Amino acid sequence: MHCYVADLKQIGMHISAIRKFIEDHPQAITDHLTTSQLNKAFVKAETEGTGHPYIEKYRKLKDADTGVPFVSTATVFVSHAWRYSFYDVVVDVMEQYAVDHPHAYFWFDLFTNNQNEIANKDFDWFATTFRNGVKDIGEVLLVLSPWDNPQPICRAWCLFEIHNALEDQVPLSMKLPAGEVTKMKEGALKDSSSLIQALSDIQAEKAKAFQESDRQMIFDVILRYNGGFSHVNKRVKDGLRSWYIEQLRSLTDGADAATHAELLDP
Repeated sequence: MHCYVADLKQIGMHISAIRKFIEDHPQAITDHLTTSQLNKAFVKAETEGTGHPYIEKYRKLKDADTGVPFVSTATVFVSHAWRYSFYDVVVDVMEQYAVDHPHAYFWFDLFTNNQNEIANKDFDWFATTFRNGVKDIGEVLLVLSPWDNPQPICRAWCLFEIHNALEDQVPLSMKLPAGEVTKMKEGALKDSSSLIQALSDIQAEKAKAFQESDRQMIFDVILRYNGGFSHVNKRVKDGLRSWYIEQLRSLTDGADAATHAELLDP
């Protein structure tokens, strides 16, 4: 679910701000709320009538221990499925990323967009404003889960974001939640056919979105590309396949050459 404002506001939240939000909303952990559920339960209610996205609540705050500002210029765009568990999946991946990038500021739509206002977006917005906004942020962090059937490959927004990052040569970091890394190793050694099938089944033309208007507009943009859906499907498939091959190689230490060979097959 992406309720984008008229232009891509390039402000982001530090991981310490994400932790503060969780501290103030423990139900995110105890009830394993999805991003969508968290939005309905807290974010929309706490910003209703303000005319601002949730991130404005943190704009003047700093981490009590480090003095790091909670809000600053975004350095990484988070691409995720709103059906994911917010804490168990999305925050897990952001925490992993923050270990190697302690000064990262996450452009995370739940907080950076005004969730009480759904802006009308035209073709030019999708084709230029949004795409250029992601390029300006400079990096995309793609949340993948579950390992053998990642949700982003069937979500129109995520496929659009992945394709644009690859096409525009924006650095694309892909990460699995910690628990899925273990499952991936076990699954790869046992049987990788489900992953191979999932990657083979990438079909942007069948992808879904919470807002049908978003889906149709994204499709309109894709159809203008040279090669249309076929081009997007291949671009995304090749990008994900390359990442998975490297992960499988590192996890299995080359133990399953057949798996790698199958994944290399277009």
